Parts: sequence; structure tokens; C-alpha cells
Amino acid sequence: MTIADNIHDDIFQTHILTKLDGQTLAAAGCTSSKLQSLCSDQHLWSDICHATWPSTADPLLTTTISAFSSGHRSFFSDTFTSPTRRLTTATRRPTNEIISAVDLRYAGELIFSKVESTKTVPSDWFQTSPFRVDLLEPKEVVLSGVKFSGTGDDHVMLSELENNMMLSWIVIDPTRNRAVNLSSGKPVLVQRNWLSNGIELTFAVVVSVKDDDCVTCNVQVTCGVNEGRGELTVRGVSLTVLDVYGKCLSGKDSMVILQGIMAGERRRRGGGEEERVRYREYMRMRRERNERMERRERRLDMACIASGVAIFVAFWSFVMC
Repeated sequence: MTIADNIHDDIFQTHILTKLDGQTLAAAGCTSSKLQSLCSDQHLWSDICHATWPSTADPLLTTTISAFSSGHRSFFSDTFTSPTRRLTTATRRPTNEIISAVDLRYAGELIFSKVESTKTVPSDWFQTSPFRVDLLEPKEVVLSGVKFSGTGDDHVMLSELENNMMLSWIVIDPTRNRAVNLSSGKPVLVQRNWLSNGIELTFAVVVSVKDDDCVTCNVQVTCGVNEGRGELTVRGVSLTVLDVYGKCLSGKDSMVILQGIMAGERRRRGGGEEERVRYREYMRMRRERNERMERRERRLDMACIASGVAIFVAFWSFVMC
């Protein structure tokens, strides 16, 4: 008999288990058969998911998550961890839709939350068009309610956003009852877009497809500041899947990547620096590939010009003779 056996179930359920986070609750369930039963309560896991990702309280997600093998517990297991760095080859089953659950926080305060369903029914348009999920209309602006103090110095402003912004972008496949968090958590890149005068934050998960090839699930968040009120605004939130050349993959290829990531193993989520290192390595490979492509194109152009000149000279030599 353990100490846990001497404590009444109501005390556990009311005063102890409700105070635990997801990781601690999962660990507690491994200590005894009694705690395993108590820690499997769906209400506990539902509350944890809602506290971690407010978007999961949406009725659409409540219905979708209930179909997972262990409900919210399975969902938490899929999404709290990070996807493996290597793409898993999985047999692809067609799905009619994917669901995005997105939560954006600044300094721990929720400033944007949305659930978006994207139809993926096989069609010529979806199969061949660039895959992109936009959560805001082109001119839509969301006021965050957060007063932003770092507006006087651009460097300070970028640093504040880099250190305090956190994003979760969970993609759910309701056909396979799997989910994955495609965000790096903290931004891997923050930069000013001088054309739009907005600040672009990139959240990315880089996955190796082959030894010398990789793709990145790229989430772009565009922010700004309401000059009159000094309030942080959100102007754009989008997801794309990019190859090693920076090209946006089609709907068909992106679904292969996303389903391969969902089927893969999970790993402990890092603190952000590891993801930044992976993204810098991806950008280095991208620059090198593009430079090699440019050199090949220049050589091909020179060969075409040389061939044209040779043909021109030969033609006039023939005419003059």
C-alpha cells in the first residue's frame, strides 16, 4: 500500500490534481494504478488544454479532440512536444480538411486566438496551388489591448518582440486523429519590413526530408503599433511550407509533409535557441542552393550567347564567301 492509497479520491481530484500542469499530471499517473485512473480524467486534461491553448475551447475543436484515442490527453501528448527533426514516411490517407488552432501571446498575455478550418478535398486547384493558410484578411488589423512601450527605438522594439512573443500553431488532422504544433514557440527571426513598415516575426519548424534536403513549416506574424494609442496590433498571421530554395510548396506536397510530421515521433520542446540554430542552418543551405543555381544559370546564359555569336559569325562568313 502506498501513501496515495490512504488519501481519498475527492481530495486528489479537488485539491491536488487540479493544481498540476500537463507534464506533472502525466508523470503522476505513472506512479500507481490508483493515480493512473485519477490522472486519466478527461475534465482534468480538458482544463489543462484550455489553459495552455485557449483556442481549444472552440466547439469545433472540442468535438474533434473527443475523437482522439484518449481525448484531450492524446491531444496534449501530440502538441505539447515538438515534432521530430526528420520527416516520417507514412502512407497518406486523403483528408477532407485540416484545422488550425492558433494562440499568440505577448509577455504571457493572450493577444490573438483563432480556429480555422481549411478544406483539402483533392482538386486541381488545391493540388497545384501554393499552400497557404491566412488567418486575417489583407487589410484586417487586430488590436491586442497591450500597451507597447518600445516604440522610440527600433532596435529596442525588435528585441522586446523577440523576447516576449510566443506562438502556438497546432494543425489537426480529424481523419487520422493526430495533431502537431508547427511553431518554434519563440520567434526564430524578427525584422522590420521597410516597404509595409510592419515588423515580421518568423516562427519555424525545420524538418529534414533527406540528408541534404529539408523543408520548413513557416509561420509569419506581422505586427505594428497603433501610433495614437501606443497599442500593439496584429496585421497578419499565415502558414506556408517552404522547400530548401524558399519556394512555397503546393497543396499536394504540403499535405504529404504535414501528414509525415504528424505521424512522426515527438521530442522535448526546446527553449527556442535550438530552433533558431536549426533555422539559421536552413537559411545557410537556402543561400548556398540559390547561389549555385544562379551560377548555373549564368553559365548557361554565357553558353547561349557564345553559341549565338558563333552561329552569327558562321552565317556571315558563309554569306561573304
